[in-house]
Amino acid sequence: MSLRKYFWVLGVSVLVAGCGSGVAETAPLPSPVPQRLVPAGVDSTTAMQVDSIADVSFVTEAEEGQAFALQEEARLIVERTDSTWLVMSALIEAQGAVSEPDSLQARDAATEGGVALVQLDSLIRMSDLDQETLARESAVLLDSAEISLERAFQLNPFDTRSRVWLAQVYELQARRLGRSEQYQRAIDELEKLALLTPDQHAVYAMLANNYFYVNNWDGAALNYEKAEEIYLETFDLVIDDPQPLDSATVYAYVQAQADMHLQRLDASRALIAYDRALLFAPTVEDSAYVNGELEWMAWDDQNLRSAFTRDSLLTLEQGGDLAAAQGGYAALLPALTAQSAIDEIDWRLGIVDYNLGNDEAAANRLQALIERTSTGPDGIPSGEGYQRYFDDFGTLLVNLGRRFRLEQRDRRTSLKYFSQATTFPWSGRAVAYLESARLVQGNLEAALENANLALADEASLNDQQRGDLYRLLVDLHRRTGDFEAARRYRDAYRALRGV
Repeated sequence: MSLRKYFWVLGVSVLVAGCGSGVAETAPLPSPVPQRLVPAGVDSTTAMQVDSIADVSFVTEAEEGQAFALQEEARLIVERTDSTWLVMSALIEAQGAVSEPDSLQARDAATEGGVALVQLDSLIRMSDLDQETLARESAVLLDSAEISLERAFQLNPFDTRSRVWLAQVYELQARRLGRSEQYQRAIDELEKLALLTPDQHAVYAMLANNYFYVNNWDGAALNYEKAEEIYLETFDLVIDDPQPLDSATVYAYVQAQADMHLQRLDASRALIAYDRALLFAPTVEDSAYVNGELEWMAWDDQNLRSAFTRDSLLTLEQGGDLAAAQGGYAALLPALTAQSAIDEIDWRLGIVDYNLGNDEAAANRLQALIERTSTGPDGIPSGEGYQRYFDDFGTLLVNLGRRFRLEQRDRRTSLKYFSQATTFPWSGRAVAYLESARLVQGNLEAALENANLALADEASLNDQQRGDLYRLLVDLHRRTGDFEAARRYRDAYRALRGV
């Protein structure tokens, strides 16, 4: 798996629920005082009881229509301004336990909040604003939306839609403005909303997302599981617009559960969830993601803590903090269980040692790794990914050989390094033969042997190295009296140089 995967946010699919929807009216008149009617076939006592209940349960249809229109507008605004969040559509029909005058005030307050969101949308569309100005103006508008929606909610605390958008505003303030304390306010609102709308899977998904933002892996996992459960129980209960099971929605919820179980270091539950996610993966890319996570988990036999530690140390190493990475790799080794994981960390530790100038420690560590690695009859390592260890050890040996030859004028030690680099298969083996041939030119037989071995793999040499090899072969064959061979390599050299 690549370093390190998420920082993701689960997209919440567009949802439907409830059994009706209002139609927006352009300029609603003040609500009339409700008439106390006794319909035919209903006795007066029952009618009075119903009126009493209705007084604290209903708002007018016009108000519901206005609320629905406002929420649809807000949905489009937030969807446009935040591409990573596919916002919910209508939740259940609002049932406000407020008087009609109060609900009118709530509507007005919500309208003010909607206006602020419209302005925010327009602001974000203005490309000529710099980031600082955009952030400052966004803060003003989000704060305005917060004040209006909070007032609307105070006037009509049973309006589930206002609660949804208020939670969304809190989340945007936290994510866009860096006010991390607002995540908890969003969580508080969504927890209450989940009690009021237990049939809405998107509410649980939104709640899980906010738990994710605050690194509460348990809360996130629990609510992603609840979102999946509710979706599977309700997807076929929408009477007016029946929909088949959406595998992409199920996949999103199950994959998110698995990711959270990884963070919880619960390998068994993560494995179960990832296996289930594969069953619903809607695209090849989704399947590849899950398989990558499964491969990452298997790195040290499901020892997730070790895998996370390795990723952290890789970040240190790639960031140039080699001393910290060295200490971390050394401390990690005893905690590993899989031999492949031990070998990888040994290799990484050897490379860090070399880059820190600890040549002897690096060479000894990588040599031990190469010698214990299982190989086939041709000497090529059997394990997947092990060839890089051979390639890096060979490169280290050649570099050390050159250093002893050029800096310390110690040809004997230099030749030992070059010769060691020819004893196993790696991508630069021909270079080691060439360096050895150069170094032993005084021994014509040994020089020709090494030069011919380099020639056998000349395709792995670059043009400069091939030219050096041809020149060397011309000289060696002249010395042996094989002038025809010398001319052959002279011509090869000229052709390479375009002469």
